Amino acid sequence: MTMAEYKTTVALEIGAQCVTMALFNPTAKGFVLSRYARRDILLDPVEEGMRIDYVSHAVGELVKELKVRGKDVRDVVSGQKVFMRFIKLPALDTVDDMAEQVGFEAQQHIPFPLEEIVYDFQLLGNAEDGEQEVLLVAIKKDELDELNGQVEANGLRTRSVDCSITSLYNAYKASYPDEKEAVMLLDIGAKTTDILFIEEGKFFTRSVTAAGSYVTNTIAREMNLSFREAEGLKVEQGIVSLGNGHTDSMPEEQATLASVISNAMTRLSSEVQRTINHYRAQYKGNPPTKVYLCGGGARLACISDFLQNALDIPVEIFNPLRSMGVSSKVDPEVLDKDALCLGPVVGAAITGAKVGEFSIDLVPTSVGKDRAEKKLIPKVLVAGLIALAGAGFCAYATNKKAKLAEEQLRQAAAPIEQVDSIHAIMERNRTRYEHNLKDIKQYSGLYAARYAYPDLLIQLAEKTTAPNFWITDLDALVGYDAVNTPLTIGSEGTDRHLLLDTRETRSGSMVRSFEMVEHNKAPRVTALLVSGYYFKKGKEDQGKQLQRLNELVASKFDERSADSLFQFNSENVRATGGHFFVVQNAEKSKGHNLIPEYADKFYMVMPLKTPLPVPGASEPAKK
Repeated sequence: MTMAEYKTTVALEIGAQCVTMALFNPTAKGFVLSRYARRDILLDPVEEGMRIDYVSHAVGELVKELKVRGKDVRDVVSGQKVFMRFIKLPALDTVDDMAEQVGFEAQQHIPFPLEEIVYDFQLLGNAEDGEQEVLLVAIKKDELDELNGQVEANGLRTRSVDCSITSLYNAYKASYPDEKEAVMLLDIGAKTTDILFIEEGKFFTRSVTAAGSYVTNTIAREMNLSFREAEGLKVEQGIVSLGNGHTDSMPEEQATLASVISNAMTRLSSEVQRTINHYRAQYKGNPPTKVYLCGGGARLACISDFLQNALDIPVEIFNPLRSMGVSSKVDPEVLDKDALCLGPVVGAAITGAKVGEFSIDLVPTSVGKDRAEKKLIPKVLVAGLIALAGAGFCAYATNKKAKLAEEQLRQAAAPIEQVDSIHAIMERNRTRYEHNLKDIKQYSGLYAARYAYPDLLIQLAEKTTAPNFWITDLDALVGYDAVNTPLTIGSEGTDRHLLLDTRETRSGSMVRSFEMVEHNKAPRVTALLVSGYYFKKGKEDQGKQLQRLNELVASKFDERSADSLFQFNSENVRATGGHFFVVQNAEKSKGHNLIPEYADKFYMVMPLKTPLPVPGASEPAKK
C-alpha cells in the first residue's frame, strides 16, 4: 500500500441521536485523525418530524468548526435507516450477472418498489452448497436524497454513502488485523443496537430496538420524568446495577436509577443471547469468544461488567483508532470518552482508501447524475475527435482523386457487411437472453419463497417468547387488507380469506379458490392470522388486554426495524388496534368449555411486508 492511495478524507456519520464529522490526513502507512467534532441531537419522540432540521443545523456547525466547506465528504447513515438482507445466489460468472440477479432478489426481499430504493451489495463468499452468499443493503431513495440535500446545502460534496454497520466492520478489521477467533461487536446506538458477528469466512448482523432511547423511555416511565429529563439523568448519573448489594452505598435516587437501567439492559442481554443462538443454529457460526462494545450507549458506567456477567463472554471496549495515528491537536481526554463512537467515520476513511473488505456505496440521485455526466465527458471528447478526423478525411479526399475515395468506400463495404452479420447474431442472442431472463425471474421467485415461511416462523417464535403468552394456531390470509379492515372472526371476516380450508375433504385440506383477487393478479398471502391464549390479570377489561397485546407484539415487530418481516407500525396499531387484535373473554364462553377461566383467547392479524405467492397459483393469462 502506497501513500498515494490514501487521500485526505472528510467523513460524516449521521446517527439517530448524534452527528459526527472527522478529518483524516494521509501518512506513509495509512491515516492520522487530524481533528473531529460531534453534535448531539436530542429529540423527544414527538419531535421526530423536526429531525432533518436539527441534522442540517448540526452539519452546518461541524463544517464551520472543522473548516471543511467545499470539501468532498464520505457519508455514513445509521443502520436503522437501511434494510439489510442475506441472500444466496447460484454461482455466476461475472459481476454484471451477479448485479442483475441481485436486482431480482431485491424485488423479493425489500418491501418497496425498486424505483423507490437505492441499493448495493457485497459478496461474502461461497456457501457449503456451492451457492454464493451476498449481503444486500438498501435505503429509501427519498430519505437518502433528503439527508444528502442537507449535506450539500452546507457546502459539502457527497463522495460516497456507506451504512454504519458495514463501515464499522471495516474499522474493526483494520484495527484488529490479527484477531482470528469469532468475535461479536455490539454497537449500542440511540434507536437500535447493531449486533455484528465476525469470524473467518462468515459475517452476520442483526439490529434490535433495545438501545439508548429504550433505556431513556424506561427511566422516564418508571421515574415519572419527561424524555429530556430522563436522558439528562442517564447521561449525568447513569450506571448499570450489578446486583448483590452493588447500589447499597449509593443515594436512593441514584440506586433507583441504576436498578431501572439494569432492568432495561436485561432486555438487551436477552436479545443478544437469542441472536447468538440464531446465528449458531441458522448460519452454523461459532460462539463468540469476545465481545467488543461501542456506540454512545456503551458510555454507561459498569455496562461492560453487566454484559460480561449476563453473557458469560469477555467484554472489551472497541478502539477504532488502535492502528491509526492521532494528531497532537486532538484533546486526548475528550478522545478517550469519544473513541468508542468513532468507528463508523474511521471505517468511512478506510473504505475510501479502498483497503476495506466491504465497499458499500448508496448513491443519492444528485450524485448519480454527476457521475453519469462525468462518464459522458470522455465519450463527447471521442465523438469530437472522430468528427474532426472525418472532416480532415473529407478535405483530404476532396484534394485527391475521386477514385481514391471510391476505393476506400469499396474497402469499407466489407466491414459493414461484417457488422450486419454481427448485428444478426446479437439479435438472436438478445431473444435467447430475454427468454433466459424470464426463466431466471421465475426461479428466483421460487428460491425466495423457499425460505419465506421458515423465516416468518423463526421471527415469530423469537419475538413472542413470554411465560404468560402462547400461540396455538397459525393461518395464512390471502388478499386481506388489515390496515382498512376491522378484525372480525367468522364468514364475513377472515374466514373468506383463509388459504387452507380443512372442510373441503375428509382426509386433509386443500387450497381455496379466491374470487376476490384483483383481475389479472395472482393471489398473494398478505397476512398471518395468529391465535392463542394468555393469562388474565384480575378483572382487567378488554381495552387493557388489547393494550397489552399491542405492547407485546406491535412494538417488537415495528416495520421500521431493519429485521422485521411484518408490516406493523406501532403508532398506527395503537390508533386502530381493533384492526389487528381481538380478545375473547372466558366469561363470555362459560358453558361451552371454549376458554379456560384463567386465560383469555386472542386473535391477531400480522400483515406481511412482502406478500407471498399462493402455492400452485399463477398469474392469469393476458388477453
